[in-house]
Amino acid sequence: MTDFPLALPGPHNIVTGQLSNGLRVWVYENFETQTVSLQGYAPGGCVNETPEQAGLANLTAVMLRRGSLKRDFDALNEAIEAVGASFGFDAGRHSLSFDAYSLAEDFDLTLGLLAESLIIPAFSEDELTRVRSRILTRLDERRHSARAMANLTFRKRLYPPGHPYHWPLAGEKETVRHLEREDLQRFYQEKITPERGVVVVVGAISATEAMRKLENALGGWRHPRARPNLVVPPRPVISGKIEVDVAVRGKSQSEIVLGWPGIARTDADYYPILVCNSILGRFGLGGRLGRRIRETLGLAYHAYSTFTANRGAGSWRVGAGVNPKNIAQTVAVMLEEIARIISQPVSEEELADAKSHLTGSLPLRLETNAGIGGYLLTMAWYDLGLDYLIRYADRIRAVGREDVLRVAQGYLDPDEYVLVTAGPAAEEA
Repeated sequence: MTDFPLALPGPHNIVTGQLSNGLRVWVYENFETQTVSLQGYAPGGCVNETPEQAGLANLTAVMLRRGSLKRDFDALNEAIEAVGASFGFDAGRHSLSFDAYSLAEDFDLTLGLLAESLIIPAFSEDELTRVRSRILTRLDERRHSARAMANLTFRKRLYPPGHPYHWPLAGEKETVRHLEREDLQRFYQEKITPERGVVVVVGAISATEAMRKLENALGGWRHPRARPNLVVPPRPVISGKIEVDVAVRGKSQSEIVLGWPGIARTDADYYPILVCNSILGRFGLGGRLGRRIRETLGLAYHAYSTFTANRGAGSWRVGAGVNPKNIAQTVAVMLEEIARIISQPVSEEELADAKSHLTGSLPLRLETNAGIGGYLLTMAWYDLGLDYLIRYADRIRAVGREDVLRVAQGYLDPDEYVLVTAGPAAEEA
């Protein structure tokens, strides 16, 4: 046993508390660099939208950064850029996220600007017009990206209409163009709340000082009328083979996405899937998929396996970027590799290499205050426990060949899947 676990953030050095408005706080003191990272989540993501208002959570988050009742967008930018700091907002499936980064000496200013934007946003009509126009332009551009359309179509076929994971976070042109200032104000007041939220501070600041400053800046943020949707959506069910081809004109390359329903972040199968996914398509030059499809057969520009896990079930998918002429062969090889990993245990060498990669890369991901903060935020949001990072390596090492085989058989199926190909139309290929 080394001293490394004790150097990790854990119950012995993470200070926890709660602001008067219900916002939970985690603080990790780190004076190795004179910077401070703040990251937070508050309930209020796109699960609170109706299908007719898809993109509302995203638009609201973007507009929080576009001016407060005290300062317009230009004044906010001038103030934050003068000290080389940053802050911003984003929308997820279940949350509004916010973050700030600055030198320790500029934390008060940065926190103040973040709080000002979060608590008294202006939702200016002029800014809304500009932001909405830019989002609509990006949604137009999305239609011309084979990768974007493959992933978008995969999501829509995996999750049925009405499921809150069905539509893209940015929404659709048909829904975003109709969103008005009143929609943003209503969503902000009725669907976003500090209660059950969390903020993490990592860096060159004492826990006592951080708690005090957070209470002064954010403790007054209250939305008593807010009733966000806290229901975890159901895991989707697919039957048979769902295969879709999307024509994206003007493209010479096609994107393939083949996948299945996944798991929630708190599912006990998370660690075995993490290892299995690394063997299948993440470790080294793309794992088994990369070695065979890209390196050996030369069929693809890239090949991978990835999975997402949210409060509800995410997805587990494999993909590749290929010449359109190679689609059929690449899909066939993907399915062969899926059949192989569900029919026989992985080798001891593959298992050891994947575990070594997953445990060995953790210190690299914790080299910055922002990196540490990202992990702590995930730990707090999903209630993974203060000792998550300390237990992480042991949990990875505990995964055996039988565990990898079990989750592969439980979640991957070469006979039932969603397959999307996106690229040039047949006449262009």
